[in-house]
Amino acid sequence: KKFYQPERYIYQNSIRNMTDNRVYLDYSATCPMDPQVNEAVYQWNRRHRGNPSSPHRFGQEAKIKLEETRDILADTVGCQPAEIIFTSGGTESNNLALIGTARALASRGKHIIVSAVEHPSVLECCAFLQRTGFDISYVAPDAQGFLDPSSIEGMIKSETILVSVMYVNNETGIIHPIAEIGQLCRDRGVLFHCDAVQALGKIPFAFNELPVDMMSISGHKIYGPTGIGALIVKKGTPLENLHFGGGQEAARRPGTENMSGVVGLGEALRCLRNHSEEFDRVQALQSCFEERAKAIFADTRIIGDGRQRSPFISCLAFPGLDNQSLLLNLDLAGIAVSVGSACSSGSIKQSHVLTAMGLTEAQIKGALRFSFGRYTTSTEMDYTLEQLQRIFNNLYG
Repeated sequence: KKFYQPERYIYQNSIRNMTDNRVYLDYSATCPMDPQVNEAVYQWNRRHRGNPSSPHRFGQEAKIKLEETRDILADTVGCQPAEIIFTSGGTESNNLALIGTARALASRGKHIIVSAVEHPSVLECCAFLQRTGFDISYVAPDAQGFLDPSSIEGMIKSETILVSVMYVNNETGIIHPIAEIGQLCRDRGVLFHCDAVQALGKIPFAFNELPVDMMSISGHKIYGPTGIGALIVKKGTPLENLHFGGGQEAARRPGTENMSGVVGLGEALRCLRNHSEEFDRVQALQSCFEERAKAIFADTRIIGDGRQRSPFISCLAFPGLDNQSLLLNLDLAGIAVSVGSACSSGSIKQSHVLTAMGLTEAQIKGALRFSFGRYTTSTEMDYTLEQLQRIFNNLYG
């Protein structure tokens, strides 16, 4: 008996208000803005109005704030301030890294290697580049979602110009061996790009200690505003512009900088100082949640179990159950989770990540992503597990 299983993800306002409980477990899609960030953005917009490219006092105040945030980001990730290009977020950063490098090095070679479990902003870039004459190789993970560096090494050839692998997978939480992959790329003279959107503020790393040439980060995944991110580019890395019309960001990304976003990003970075304590707390919540989920549904599979994972993401497969029904019924109970990556159309799509891992159709169609963060509580976890039990009983009991 399935009491709510529409084919499309469309609601009436009356349905949205069926419960007073609101539990947000979709931090991997976006994090709620930290109150300190919100206040910093508000105060900036209330008091300032200058364009950082303007020579007058208003503009120079904005310029000072822009460079202050650049310094904070450089100190946080371990790079030089001049290596930072502010962008609108992770998607633009990934586009700039892949397409910018491809255009800059096309005369040297047209072969690019990416993992099959990358974010759509990388995979869609590759599809575009393939249509324009580039050769793209996709590295498949093992059954646990882990990328073996030797698989990538075996694909590198004389025409290879770039390898792109994400640090932490946004659907499974698997942490990939970035240092090993980067080193084999460096040994072969191939540029290496890393999408670190799900890594910043969650696992410790230093850009200048990794064999990485480019790294993408995003503000709204660390409790900052949407519309702000950065591409970190090691000095000397060849990269062509995607946009034209101004000299901002050392002429590498033209257009007036998003000062509200920049201010919010700076404050969000300041709030990351105690992320090690946050890691331990969320790890304990994740462990308890997964164990109790397995007790509720005996066939539960924890995707990536046995591999090093981020404690902020739990991808659980309930084979034989329908993840769209589960997601929508959890939403009716006021609980936000996801199926795969957030899709701009608002529709529900099955995960390309789990497909690349070789999971069965039943496992893929029964998989949900629960992602946690700074404001997740044990009470919310208890409520979520209670609702999962109730939904299982009502739909499949």
